[in-house]
Amino acid sequence: MKNVYYIGSGKLTFDVIERIINENLKLELAPEAKIRIQKCRDYLDQKIASSEEPLYGITTGFGSLCDINVSNDELSTLQENLVKSHACSVGGRNPSRYH
Repeated sequence: MKNVYYIGSGKLTFDVIERIINENLKLELAPEAKIRIQKCRDYLDQKIASSEEPLYGITTGFGSLCDINVSNDELSTLQENLVKSHACSVGGRNPSRYH
């Protein structure tokens, strides 16, 4: 498909980013990227299942909450909240609009 740039199929350089913007390309994960992501997920699932030790940021909280163990049924929520916390305050800054 011509209107698509496949993320994970090559280096993401400034030239590529410029092309994505100028040609209004849609972004999709490349099949090889999906395979790599799945391999990492399978590894972590196996590590969680076989480890008696907490895995920082995977089965525990972050920072000062590193001693808090997260139950298996709350792991998805932990990761979702991590993404949300990193997405806070995303966007342009226009200081004049606050005056």
